[in-house]
Amino acid sequence: MEKAVMKKRYANIKEVSTYTSLPVKTLYEWASLRRIPSIKLGRKVLFDLNDIDSFLASQKRNTEHSEKIIRKVLENVC
Repeated sequence: MEKAVMKKRYANIKEVSTYTSLPVKTLYEWASLRRIPSIKLGRKVLFDLNDIDSFLASQKRNTEHSEKIIRKVLENVC
């Protein structure tokens, strides 16, 4: 009988720090301000990796809009 391989769903703050390249201190602050989704279990703070991926995706900047602005500025200068 094959065992199902379970993908890790939750990560501690150090793992999320490594995953996102954000400092642990920043993650603690954002979690306490509810800026980033987190789960508090006693003294531990855990993060659902799906929530972290969604959070990161929501922080992307629209480069298409920026490119339009740059083109307009260059047209006015030239």
